[in-house]
Amino acid sequence: MSRSKGLDHFTPLNHATCLHQPSHTRPPTSQDPDLILLLGWMDALPRHLSKYAAAYENLYPSSHILIVTTSALDTTIHSRDANRKRIEPALEVLYSLDAKTGSKTLLHFFSNGGGFTGILLANGYREKMGRVLPVRGVVLDSSPGRTRHEATIRAFSLGMPKNVFLRTMGIFLLRVFLILWRVNDILRGRPNLIESVRGELNDPAVFDGRAKRLYVYSVGDEMVEWRDVEEHIKEAKERGYKVEGERFEESGHVAHMLYDPERYWAAVEMLWRSNS
Repeated sequence: MSRSKGLDHFTPLNHATCLHQPSHTRPPTSQDPDLILLLGWMDALPRHLSKYAAAYENLYPSSHILIVTTSALDTTIHSRDANRKRIEPALEVLYSLDAKTGSKTLLHFFSNGGGFTGILLANGYREKMGRVLPVRGVVLDSSPGRTRHEATIRAFSLGMPKNVFLRTMGIFLLRVFLILWRVNDILRGRPNLIESVRGELNDPAVFDGRAKRLYVYSVGDEMVEWRDVEEHIKEAKERGYKVEGERFEESGHVAHMLYDPERYWAAVEMLWRSNS
């Protein structure tokens, strides 16, 4: 990841990953997370995620912050090996933390794209270390959804040109591509990506049931329906996960923090305090 505005003090680890090492010395009594793992929504730019990173630097000045981005190609075209290469630097950071007894990690991911990368990290960590990813708290922002065709079109079209002709052509080609992609999945017997992420998030073999969760979602979200999130909350509770929900009424997809930052960060702080 190249240095960008807002993240110029982060160290790039590869094209999709960067790490912030704090300048503040951690006092022995600090309750700050050892690591904050930020996983962006699909095609989120570093400058988008820098707003969250800056808030975390202010809240927890002695924490390391690791950012991993996810592109549309990562979720559709790129192979398992390519995705593994993308997340490998992040896994190396997580492996190094494992040597610390009682290390504290806060996982914060956005939308289905961030959830997809979170699943890859959790499974990659378990394959090497033989246990679940050691997180104490999980923030699920605008996630998880369900497979809904029009919502998927809206999600993939976010980065398209504003020009009406180019956008119309792009959406047409996108519809064709998504149909072919789904047919290919069916022929190869591959599970639907969104439904797979949704299921693995509630699998205790993938995510530790002892880590408390905060779901942040909105009735106004046109890409991930609030009913789908609340259905997942219900399923998580039934499986023994400790869950809190913060439901907004009007904020858009991955825009809850911008809509009401005070409420958003108060909920995140409360989640972490309850796990410390």
